[in-house]
Amino acid sequence: MQSSRSESPAELARLVVDIGNTTTTLAIFAGDDEPFVESVQSTLFGDSGAMRDVLSKLFRQHSAPCAIAICSVVPAAAATGSALLESLFSVPVLHIGATLRLPFKLDYATPHTFGADRLALCAWSSHLFAGKPVIAVDIGTAITFDVLDAAGTYRGGLIMPGIDMMSGALHSRTAQLPQVRIEKPASLLGRSTEECIRSGIFWGVVKEIEGLIDAIADELIREDGASSVEVLVTGGNSHLIAPELGAVSLIDELAVLRGTDLLLRMNL
Repeated sequence: MQSSRSESPAELARLVVDIGNTTTTLAIFAGDDEPFVESVQSTLFGDSGAMRDVLSKLFRQHSAPCAIAICSVVPAAAATGSALLESLFSVPVLHIGATLRLPFKLDYATPHTFGADRLALCAWSSHLFAGKPVIAVDIGTAITFDVLDAAGTYRGGLIMPGIDMMSGALHSRTAQLPQVRIEKPASLLGRSTEECIRSGIFWGVVKEIEGLIDAIADELIREDGASSVEVLVTGGNSHLIAPELGAVSLIDELAVLRGTDLLLRMNL
């Protein structure tokens, strides 16, 4: 697949691939336009034929990418995906990692274990809220908190199970509790076992995230003298949980993709 020679460098397509534990999202960025986004099951990367079909359809109406980045929390899928993309487009694939040039200072004891998705999210947070402290919350398979101070230095984070993992654990680790799809319950208190599980997980996660945001913001205000703290929420389940949270500056399910594209452009 060849890129169009008539396009300016700013208009050429950049392909960003975010490989998660459950879902892989592919996004085509060009210029300052909103990306074109397609999602598939991450297990599909084990089938090169199926992925070739997906990519062929994806680029049928777009020019071939001049640059590619993979942001992955699944090493095996990243390796397979990288080899496939390089064979299709003859473009080197950038893998998001802590050794790249970053727009923030990563003060972390084990930078090689810092997730690529968290790096991309911190990069976008620091870009979006430059000069301000930020709490970035990713509500996905896991729920992560990552905190940057106003100087753009990484202050620390938290990792906890996501809502689907909680529901699955209740089912798999008990003899009688059913597997329950988590959505916003009709009321706070359930009147059946399924309703009790749904309410317990949904409202438990909402209140836990709210409480942690408040505690982190208080620490930033007390220790750094910040007058206010920005809160960015993303992730596959952000649409479910984020509307119930209080102090949220922005909800953007594409924040990790945008951060990956930012790091791609910074490291070309």
